Amino acid sequence: MNQPREVVIVGAGPAGVGMAALLRRSAIQDILVVDSHEVGASFMRWPEETRFITPSFFSNPFGQPDLNSVTPDSSLALFCGEEHPGGKTYASYLKVVLDEYQIPVMAPARIAKVALLSSGNFILTTEAGEKLETRSLIWATGEFQFPDWQIFPGADICCHYGDVTSWKDFRKGEYIVIGGYESAVDAAVNLLENGSSVKMLTRSAPWSTNHISDPSLSLSPYTRERLNRVMNHRLFEIYEDADVCEVIRMPGPGSSYKVHTTNGRAWATDEVPVLATGFQCGGGARQLAAFFEWNDDGYPVLTDEDCSTLFPGLYLVGPHVRHAGNIYCFIYKFRQRFPVVAESITRHLGLSSEGVRDWWVLPSEPDCCADEDCAC
Repeated sequence: MNQPREVVIVGAGPAGVGMAALLRRSAIQDILVVDSHEVGASFMRWPEETRFITPSFFSNPFGQPDLNSVTPDSSLALFCGEEHPGGKTYASYLKVVLDEYQIPVMAPARIAKVALLSSGNFILTTEAGEKLETRSLIWATGEFQFPDWQIFPGADICCHYGDVTSWKDFRKGEYIVIGGYESAVDAAVNLLENGSSVKMLTRSAPWSTNHISDPSLSLSPYTRERLNRVMNHRLFEIYEDADVCEVIRMPGPGSSYKVHTTNGRAWATDEVPVLATGFQCGGGARQLAAFFEWNDDGYPVLTDEDCSTLFPGLYLVGPHVRHAGNIYCFIYKFRQRFPVVAESITRHLGLSSEGVRDWWVLPSEPDCCADEDCAC
């Protein structure tokens, strides 16, 4: 085993790559990014038709970095010339960032075990038996590769959104889409475009005009616009207050399914239901469940610097960070935590943190945004 590294980052998605780039500009130089698959693995596994809901625009010179960039000196829009690119394009962008900052990547390398040494360092063991020791560990494994199959009985016989390669692979038929947020609308629109009929079962109406303005809790403008275009489609039906409680496979020849809701209603279909209800609460942090405290909502408890409250030197970055009701599940949100984590790590390592925050300075939000009823 080599000498302990200063920082090991597990996860080569936007959170891990963005953190690595910022640390490279600090006093920390001994950085290794590890991923169980490849750089941008979750994005490589997006359905072929899926696009970014946050728009990319080369606004960097005017003080507002591209919403989907992981460094303030790069722009996804400038990289690919698209406003709403697909997953494979984004994975390519992440690879370019890593190359630009000369950050070493170890992939594929699945971490099988994490342990704490008496020195306070972490020891990571891969499935291949390789061992990595580090003084600081950043866990950045995201959520896309952790579908929630326990949301109700029979969820496991559905087709989860995260397992779709392309909507063109679905034969023309009558589909039930379970869910009402971004992935459910995306599934419904793509199935309709392929000539299928769709019944969307949702507990709420996140597209309503009086819904919460935070795009982490309601539909993004991009998705709302797509939904509006099909709202009156003759093959599309939406059932609100449809809280699915069970999916069963019917006996007999062929494959047919029945979807039940808590209000006693049921729908039948010959096509496998599409499960678009999201991913495990806590996401990839569940891989290190014993290293974090967990709150009643199922999210890891962190210090003000996104560090584990149990183990100094262990940090969480990405979509499952929560602070005072703030949800950091978009890239433009969780990247704001990068300098906080970087400063904390440099102090943990006894290095200077001067200038770390200055590199990721983002415009502050208007004073009115402190008001819960802010309309902007």
